Amino acid sequence: MEAWLGLIGALAGTAIGGLVTYKVANQQHVHERRTEKERRLIAAYESIHDLLTTIAGQASTLNLGVLGAVGFNSPIKGDLLKEKIQLDRLRMLTDFYAPTLASDVKAISDQFAIVSRAVGETMLQKQHTDEWRSKMAETAALASAELTNLVQSAQKKLADLARSVVAS
Repeated sequence: MEAWLGLIGALAGTAIGGLVTYKVANQQHVHERRTEKERRLIAAYESIHDLLTTIAGQASTLNLGVLGAVGFNSPIKGDLLKEKIQLDRLRMLTDFYAPTLASDVKAISDQFAIVSRAVGETMLQKQHTDEWRSKMAETAALASAELTNLVQSAQKKLADLARSVVAS
């Protein structure tokens, strides 16, 4: 009987030790998954922020190209932008990691399209009347300014999202 008690005690001790080890390992894995998720979110938020800044800068550059073309008859060069416009990447990251910014990104894309259209019209238009020049300058400047405001608003919302991740 004493042998059985020793065996039962050893088995019970092994089971309890295994259960404790399992619980500790499981909690460690949960913590690691949460930490990895937070790290990925923060990295995505940083990428979104950088893309927003880049796109606002590109819109300003295009706007200056239009203003130079209509104000000083300086032709817009095809290589005005040194980097690729990454609106699709911005939309993808927003859809995956910050869907609350989707409407902001749509509005930014719409304003960028207006600036791009002004660039295209400026490059293709052969006869430049003063009225047309004024209209193009106003269109590009207003769209670029609105885009900058939208980017700043989106970056503030993004900062709030990042703060909530860091605080948790």
